[in-house]
Amino acid sequence: MSENNNQSSTLGSAFQGVAGAVQRGIGQLTGSTKDIQDGTIRKAEAEEQNERSHTAAKLGPVTATAEGGAHVDNKDRQQGNWDQTIGSGKQFVGGLIGNESLKAQGRTQYDEGVKKETAGQASDLVDGYADRLGGAIGGMLSTDKDEQERFKRQHDGGKAAIRSVEHDLQKKAAADQ
Repeated sequence: MSENNNQSSTLGSAFQGVAGAVQRGIGQLTGSTKDIQDGTIRKAEAEEQNERSHTAAKLGPVTATAEGGAHVDNKDRQQGNWDQTIGSGKQFVGGLIGNESLKAQGRTQYDEGVKKETAGQASDLVDGYADRLGGAIGGMLSTDKDEQERFKRQHDGGKAAIRSVEHDLQKKAAADQ
């Protein structure tokens, strides 16, 4: 049976899920109800761990993960979002009062905001993966407890950055449907 700790890891949960499925399969082949049961439990724990790994809360430009990682969105993301909001407003008002110039300004500002936000998301995603990977590797290689904690914070901050971008993309996809 798997050791149930409070660490949430996407990769770790994937390995545990595979191990659980293999253990269950061996149990089915050998007729061992204990292996079937243990494999089923291990797979269920892996699914729960994977779910926890993807848990994040976002309020405005700040994202926090269950592990304590935190991230503030790249300034380009924030400015791009603001430009889209203002641009939409100008388009609406321009259409409402029949001012084609204001409407065109709004469309331009909205489009620039989309580009700026997308660039900021790409930057946050690249930085997030780099921090997550660097933190994981550094934590494994370090023998100093303080340094390991620093690498863990780096990893968790990177994870929060990734979850922040994922949250925004999911929100946009849901709005487009």
